[in-house]
Amino acid sequence: MSISHTIRIAFDIQDENINFKEDCARAGTKNGHACTFLEGTLTYTPTHCDRCHAGNEDYTIIKNGTKTSTIVIPAGGTKKMYLELRKQRFYCKQCQKTFVGKTSLVNEGCFISKDTCLQAGIKTAEARSVKDIARDCAVSPTTVQREINKASQELQTYDRTLPENLSFDEFKVAKGQMAFIYIDVVSGDLLDILPQRDGRTIRNHFTTYFTFKQRKKVKTVTIDMNASYQGVIKDLFPNAKIIIDRFHIVQLMTRAMNKTRVKIMQAFNTSNGEDKKKYRRLKRYWRLMLKPSEDLSSTEYKHYTMFGQLPSKSVVDTMLKYSDELKANHDFLQRFFKAFDDRNYDDLEEIVKGKLDDNISSYMKTSIKTLKEHLPHIQNSFDYTYNNGRIEGINNKIKVLNRVAYGYRNFKNYKNRILLHFAYKPVEPQKKKTQNKTHVSAA
Repeated sequence: MSISHTIRIAFDIQDENINFKEDCARAGTKNGHACTFLEGTLTYTPTHCDRCHAGNEDYTIIKNGTKTSTIVIPAGGTKKMYLELRKQRFYCKQCQKTFVGKTSLVNEGCFISKDTCLQAGIKTAEARSVKDIARDCAVSPTTVQREINKASQELQTYDRTLPENLSFDEFKVAKGQMAFIYIDVVSGDLLDILPQRDGRTIRNHFTTYFTFKQRKKVKTVTIDMNASYQGVIKDLFPNAKIIIDRFHIVQLMTRAMNKTRVKIMQAFNTSNGEDKKKYRRLKRYWRLMLKPSEDLSSTEYKHYTMFGQLPSKSVVDTMLKYSDELKANHDFLQRFFKAFDDRNYDDLEEIVKGKLDDNISSYMKTSIKTLKEHLPHIQNSFDYTYNNGRIEGINNKIKVLNRVAYGYRNFKNYKNRILLHFAYKPVEPQKKKTQNKTHVSAA
């Protein structure tokens, strides 16, 4: 095996016209950084002239010196690596012009290898800034962003199809600006991102890229309690059922209960020793107040500060005695949890529409009013197992990308980075497939 063949394999150089000699590697510096240089030669017998396209017959094309190009290639170690490639120059007797040999290692007129560009694109799957990726690949941040934009454009080819089950959400892109995102709720594939979440932008997008016949095939759209989406969904997807995400329903009620607890807790923040004790207990064990009663133990004793050795149920019962308002709201929340966990829509509707206790707080009344407005869509969340868990996870990763980059001024660059990040996500080991079901947790 020749030294040229060995080096080509070691550095993944596919062009067999590039040859290397012994001692072709040397250490050096470039732009003040230590790096490694490889010296190679590109030569071959051309079949035709690149200028006049005349065939190479009877030696009409002859060799005419070389031209050296310094090409960035992927580093094999900790140092940056460059290929000093001596390209063969040819002279055409027909047109009396010269041209330089071409290689598949780089695009014409470029000094960055294709593998380096590919490496930069693959690294976008990591939660790293463009500057960090550029530093690793020995290229400029502008080059990395250009490769991101180029690769993402290839991804944004609409095949004029929509999945049957969608999920809508939004995330913050700048101060006072929210972007719209939608995914396939079953597979979790990110479909697209829009710069704004208003109804006009969403309508224009779906009517431009998808026909009415395709939009009629959408069966469900899962959303949070953002009422502005509901009218848009009815217009764009006439056959789709709107599903309210179960997590947001539970979150609505637990927040109301928590606000009620804080209001009552503040009333005990006085100079009185007994009141101060109640204040500290309510402040310390707020999580126990938000748990379903089934998750509280009446037999397992634990040490609770300011209570002593007690089961968790006794701790909650003691705190509920501090206020009739606290107990009334807690009892209502437990009834809600029971109907919700049992997926009993009739019981839930009866609880929400029934007569309320006089001690129900204004926070809880506001949440109940919101539930009444969304009851038809909440019923769909009982009939289907789809939720917004996948899209919320995507939004969390998007926030990480934004944080490590210290924000993006250009929305297009931000969008392209997000699309490429999820397109190049590492392939995980195959696991047993489970349906996208909701795990209901009150706390």
